[in-house]
Amino acid sequence: MEMVAATEVNGVGEDITPPLRPLAYALHHSFLFSHCSSCFSPLPPNPFTSLYCSLSCSSSHSLLHFSSASHHLHLLLSNNPPAIPFHGETSDLRLALLLLLQIKHHQPLQQYDRICGLMSNRHKLLMSTDDDEFSTRIKTGARVMAAAIMMRDGAAFDFELSEECLLEEAVLCVVVTNAVEVQDSVGRSVGVAIYDISFSWINHSCSPNACYRFLPPESHGGGRRFLISPASSDGSEPIDLSANSELLRGSAESCGGPRLVVRSMKPIKKGEQVTIAYTDLLQPKELRQLDLWSKYRFTCCCCRCVAVPLASVDQCLQEISASNGRLLSHDVGVESFTEYIDDAIDDYISSNNAESCCKKLENALLNGFQYERLIIRLHPQHHLSLNCYTTLASAYKVRAMDENRLYALKMNRFSAAYSLLLAVLTHHLFLSESSLIKSVSYFWIGAGEAVLNLARSLVSNSGSDFPSCKCSRCGLIDMFEANIDHGHCPNKVLDISMDFLNCISDITRKVWKFLVHGNGYLEEVKDPVEFRWWETIKFVGNNGFNLEGIMEGQERDELFGLSGHCLLYGGILSNISGGHDSHLSRYVRRLVYDGDGK
Repeated sequence: MEMVAATEVNGVGEDITPPLRPLAYALHHSFLFSHCSSCFSPLPPNPFTSLYCSLSCSSSHSLLHFSSASHHLHLLLSNNPPAIPFHGETSDLRLALLLLLQIKHHQPLQQYDRICGLMSNRHKLLMSTDDDEFSTRIKTGARVMAAAIMMRDGAAFDFELSEECLLEEAVLCVVVTNAVEVQDSVGRSVGVAIYDISFSWINHSCSPNACYRFLPPESHGGGRRFLISPASSDGSEPIDLSANSELLRGSAESCGGPRLVVRSMKPIKKGEQVTIAYTDLLQPKELRQLDLWSKYRFTCCCCRCVAVPLASVDQCLQEISASNGRLLSHDVGVESFTEYIDDAIDDYISSNNAESCCKKLENALLNGFQYERLIIRLHPQHHLSLNCYTTLASAYKVRAMDENRLYALKMNRFSAAYSLLLAVLTHHLFLSESSLIKSVSYFWIGAGEAVLNLARSLVSNSGSDFPSCKCSRCGLIDMFEANIDHGHCPNKVLDISMDFLNCISDITRKVWKFLVHGNGYLEEVKDPVEFRWWETIKFVGNNGFNLEGIMEGQERDELFGLSGHCLLYGGILSNISGGHDSHLSRYVRRLVYDGDGK
């Protein structure tokens, strides 16, 4: 099944559905005392109960929680050894039990591949051999669900159940196929939810024309009508899918939960299929296909995946070169190179050894990796390079937590430089693939915050005000504050992007040497905004640069100006992809106006 535009959608960043309430939802942890189990909002200092923020949330959800038998999962799995061996989070099982509760009658066996309109993908998910971890997890999970239901009903349960678990298997497959991760107000993944056909029928594309956003619990935003409809309709008029859904008689309206809105990322013609992304779009084709197959058992055939030659964004994400100047096939030596980089990142994540991580990653970026008789190097936009920049920005930020002020300043400089480099490189990919807008907005906001923290560390008075973000050339602050209800013109977004790059290129030329001084790899990057540095890369060295020179007030203002531009531009992109009430947009406002992100 698929969804198509029921009318012309000309704007970018336009809500094309009203706020959708989930059919069922569950926190990742059954006893997550930081968030409300009903609305997923952070619990206040004195919550109504340890699980709910208010009486209304408790009333709407607690009865469902106990009626679904999900509370029995804890008893079944908390024994040592557990009654039924099951490893991992139980959120999918609890979500499946809540969904199963709302299905009044068991459906005939031949309908188990589609339950209440939602595809289970059951045959594909369970077609693997018995020793396949994925299919074994689903089969074991179904037995756990069946046992929990029997405990709820006071019946003796038999762990050798077979046919009696078919419905539980099918519903769990529906959850695995259709559920989405739910983010809280600061962007953390806190749970999962499943929505009706108006969302679940939207297919995947690696170059999608739509995305989805979660509304804050207190928000009343979102579109007021459906601008999409099932492909089987003629699409002549928008259809009120909530009134025509085959699903569960509107019971979701009474059970609360995180609301979701589908939003356009590209213009969509009337009758054109609406698509979203099921996987990370900053991965190369091979990794995207592997991820989609392992989770959903399908091979993507979107325009980006079938392009011959590869789309430019995918060429960059997997391009490596050899010491003899030849471009190599993306799979030559990459497995060994990936293992080396993963080990370096593990030094930081698992062993908390940020210094070792930085040395290994920068050695790989600067000197390449020896494979057989060749030295291979990654393109700066190779997905492994982007992973390196992300890790290095974080690792240097951790290393900056040092009592030695000069050392901390040096680490903060490198962290800001890598954050800025990551944002610029992914931005160039975004210019050729606009569906990367969410990732790029996050990177620009991260770069702006890193540069802001550095600028403030240079000011003796930590309470110094953030300089004005007004810029006569680009007017970013006015565009950030503009609340456009009916979407942005794509050409306007491109114009904003080009004006922004032209504006910050002047600033980066003034501050870049200060940011990278003393870092062997970063010093090779003469100008991060001028991307041709990769083609003529040469070692820059010290060149007698005076580090103290930047301490003057004018240079500090340049850093503040750079951070303001990055924050506001990232905020504009966040407004387009997530709305003015998204957590990222609110975070930018706090940084720009209040001076912190709290």
